[in-house]
This record gives sequence, C-alpha cells and structure tokens, in this order.
Amino acid sequence: MTKRTAGHRGNSTRSILIGLAISLAGFVYGIDTGIIASTIAQETFKLYMYGSSLDNASVRAGIVSGYYAGYAFGSGGSAYTMDRISRRWTLLLGATASVIGAILQTAAVNPAMMIVGRAFSGFSTGMVYPTAPVYLAELSLPENRGFLVGLKGLMNTLGFFAAGWVGYAGSFAVGDLQWRVPLATQIPPALCLAIMTIFLPYSPRWLASKERYDEAKQVMYTLHKHRGSEVIEREFAEMCSQIQLESEKKKNAMTNFLNLFTRKYIRRTLLACLTVNMMKLSGSNIIQNYQSIMYNSLGYEGQTVLLIGALYGFMAVVGQIINVFFVADHWTRRVTVISGSYCLAVLLAVLTALSERFPEGSNPAGSRAGVAFIFLFAFAYSFFFNSVNWVLVAEIFPLDLRGVGVGFSVFTQSITAIWLSYAASIAFDEISWKFYFVFIACNLFAGTIYFFFLPETRFLSLEEVAAKFGDEIVTHPSKGVEFDEKNVTSTEKVEVSSDHVESSRR
Repeated sequence: MTKRTAGHRGNSTRSILIGLAISLAGFVYGIDTGIIASTIAQETFKLYMYGSSLDNASVRAGIVSGYYAGYAFGSGGSAYTMDRISRRWTLLLGATASVIGAILQTAAVNPAMMIVGRAFSGFSTGMVYPTAPVYLAELSLPENRGFLVGLKGLMNTLGFFAAGWVGYAGSFAVGDLQWRVPLATQIPPALCLAIMTIFLPYSPRWLASKERYDEAKQVMYTLHKHRGSEVIEREFAEMCSQIQLESEKKKNAMTNFLNLFTRKYIRRTLLACLTVNMMKLSGSNIIQNYQSIMYNSLGYEGQTVLLIGALYGFMAVVGQIINVFFVADHWTRRVTVISGSYCLAVLLAVLTALSERFPEGSNPAGSRAGVAFIFLFAFAYSFFFNSVNWVLVAEIFPLDLRGVGVGFSVFTQSITAIWLSYAASIAFDEISWKFYFVFIACNLFAGTIYFFFLPETRFLSLEEVAAKFGDEIVTHPSKGVEFDEKNVTSTEKVEVSSDHVESSRR
C-alpha cells in the first residue's frame, strides 16, 4: 500500500488550487443562504415586502421556504446531471442559476418576485452543493480527502461570514439599498464559479465510467504526478477494474435510483440521508436563518442584531479553519461526528435554559450568556461537522450510485428544510425557546446512530470504502490491462481496516 500521509501535505499545489476553485460552490451556497438572515431583519425590507405592519409570518416563511423548494428541484436534478453531463458541467449549470436568482432578488418589486428569485438561488445550491463534495472526493487522495473536501466547508463558512458583514454594512445605506445591494453581492462569486468551471478537469472516475480511459489517466497524472508513475498506474488500474465490475450491474438511472433502497445499499442510503439532514436538524440552519429573531428574544434590537449576526459568522470561520488543518484526516470520522453530536446537544440545552431563565432581555448578563452559547454553537458545528459530513456522504457510495445517492440524500434534506423553515417561522412566534428541544433530541439521536452503525472510513480509497459495507472489490489488477468487461475475471471479498486491506478468496 502507498504510504499514508496526513493533512494537506500529500496534495500537489495544482490539486489544492483546483480544490479551491470547486469549493467556491460552497461560498456560493454560504452567501446565497446566509444573506437572507440579514435581509429579513432590515426595516426597509420589512416595509417594502410586508407593508406597514412590518411583519408577515406567512410571507417571511414563503421567502425562506421558496429557497428550499428550489433546492429540492436542484438536488433532484443534480442526481441525474452529475452522471449524465459530468460533475463539472453540473457546477456550471448551478452557477448560472445562481446569477439569475440574484438578479431577480435584487430587482424584486413584490414578494412573489422575491420568492421566485430565492427559488432560483435554491435550485442553484441544490445543483452545486451535492456536486462539489463528490467532485472533490473523486479528485483527492485517500489520506487527504478530508482536507480537500473540507475546503468546501471552509468556503461555506466564509460565504456565511461575508453575508453577515455585507448585511451589517447594508444597514448603513439609505432606503431600499439597505437590502438590494447586499442581495446583489450573490452575483460575483457565482460568475467566478461559472468561469472557472470552464477550466477545471473532469473527474477521472467519471471519465473512466464513460470509457474515456486515456483522459482519466491524464487527469490523475496532472494532479498527482508527484506520487510517481508506479503508484498512479496501480491506482488507475484498481479504479478502472472496479468500475468495470460495477458496470456489469449498472443499467440505467432509474435502476440505480431503485438500487439505493435494496438490502445491499439501504444502510448507506439511510446513513447519507441522516448525515445531510442533520445539517438542518442539528439546529445550525435554523439559527443561521432566524438568528435575528433569536437575538430579539434575548433583548437585542436594530443594528446590534446585525452586528451580532456578523460576529456569529466569524466564530464559524474560526471553527472551520481549525477543522480543516487539525481535525480533518487527523481525527477519525466516527470520533468527530459522535462527539460533535453530543456536544451540540449540550450547547443547545444550555441555550434553552438561558432563554427560559432570562426572557426578552430581562437580565443583561443572561442575554450576553445566551449570545455566547449561540457563538459557541457556531464554532462547534464548524469544528465538528462542516467538512466531515460531506466527506462521509461522498465516500460511502460506489461510483455508479455516488451521484444519485448524494443527490437523493440532499433532496431529502431540502424537503426537511422546507417544512422546518416554515415551521420555525411560526414556532419562534408561538413557543419561542421551547422549539430548541426538537434539535436537542435530534442531535442525541444522531450521535447514537453514528455510534452503532457508522463504520470508520478514514484513509481508505473510495474503492476500499465499498468493502466496509460488504461490496465486492477488484484487487491486484494486472498492469496495462485493457479495460473492458472480458478482463474483469477475478474478484475478491475484501475486509478493510483503517490502515490496510486484508483479502480472502471468495
């Protein structure tokens, strides 16, 4: 086996730059999702969209939920386009939709136009959000997959961070510019992503799945030539042989989709759905979108709310930077998600107690403590989850199911986001802090499921990960083999540990 190296040091400069370009999809998601938190808090936006009452829970929920309705269509579409037109062009399609959505929002003259614009932005993130981690995972080395996919998580938090400060800066503008200019800032990163996509390489695994073997090998040499030709030739042979084995069972997109629910793959499908849905059910997304309401409940108002929201984004960035350089590929996947789930539950429990004990700013010290625990939650979520969740989802499916599997899991997340964002808008008005109990329970449940059902996949190649779930994998393919069906003659049942592969003839 190739010597395992930790952290980012095993990646070439070229692969890191390509990873950063792909990870810009995370920035697009972060700013598109995060900008709405400050937008719905601007007084001029409330007056323009809600009328003289300055509040309309149904319209507010429609604006937030419209985004996730588009997200549902986008994620469902990405499950098809990732395999059909490639990971690369799926990113371009999503980036284009983001530009259209941002233009509609910036020019919105009524709630309906705003909702349509948010739906386009949601469609965009539904396309790019699941595609980027799959793309990154297939370009990365096994020992550094956490780092490279983690770049997307870092860009996510930078997008949210930028959205917070842009929203705060917008509060100093006059009239409708308070919210139109911040909404327009969604356009530049989406345009940059669209342009850079033109120059990105295809995923070598996608190329091999289309029998474009020479191109696939060339991409591997371009990204990882520092590993030496012997290593690349062996990894290329293993990859192509495994794809040949999987292709014998592959029929069409509908068959692949139905395979997700067979006994062989249902465990992976459920784990993927749990992992991506916990991005919402952990409480992180609700806090991000409705934090202005939470700060109001703690007694803060006006520009102070926007300033606190911007500082919230800073805490997430700090947590994500620590994750990328000191947690991803250093801690095991299991330790990260199990300890993270229980940590978030504890932080939310303390926040719940503070919100109940010191309502509506009745005690300044209590209000400051409440904000502190919201900040700690932002830090902890980025520290534990903003990278590893996407690493897990991207690596647990075999190639022929990776696009449809990740796309479907994100589709289920979008459905959760729709009802949750709508319910949250009403719940904060009706039951306030009691709504936090939902997320405490979800975090405790997820931590328990991870403990009993999630295998360890750190340092394994994407082909080796499949063996953790009992798949057949091809081992020791012949060098220089012509890759077609007749050459896949020897398969072995393989059991994979975190450090090595042990095989026994079936």
